[in-house]
Amino acid sequence: MTEIWSEDIKNALTDRIMRIAPGVRIYKEASSAPEYPHFFIHQISVSDTEERRRYHRLSYSFDVRYRAASDSSTVLNLQRELDSMALRLFSGLCIIECGDGKIRCEDKNCEKTDGVLHFFVTVKVMAIEDSENRNGKLGKLTVRVGLNGR
Repeated sequence: MTEIWSEDIKNALTDRIMRIAPGVRIYKEASSAPEYPHFFIHQISVSDTEERRRYHRLSYSFDVRYRAASDSSTVLNLQRELDSMALRLFSGLCIIECGDGKIRCEDKNCEKTDGVLHFFVTVKVMAIEDSENRNGKLGKLTVRVGLNGR
């Protein structure tokens, strides 16, 4: 068992996107003077579904934003460029490597708004409650990494 935090999953997404689109800047936090083109990886939410006693499925939802230029009106064929990047992300973000295992990316979809591609992806991992912390105290979840959290 290994401990994995949301930042670890964000880093795994970053590593995979760097292979999909080498040379494109990636931001994990807001920047006042970003370089273009760039990606911005934003964690939207995390949810927990208790599957059975002590086992939880954690679902991390991300918005991977791709922006080609600071002024989208100056880019010829912008829609085509955003569509092309969306297809690259669909085909390249199938499995990410995180910790000692691989995790499948699920529920992928995208939309284009005001010259920005929003690529939504969910990463699900299985977590097990630490049995030492179950007696009325806040339980600690230890993540098991593998395809679909198995």
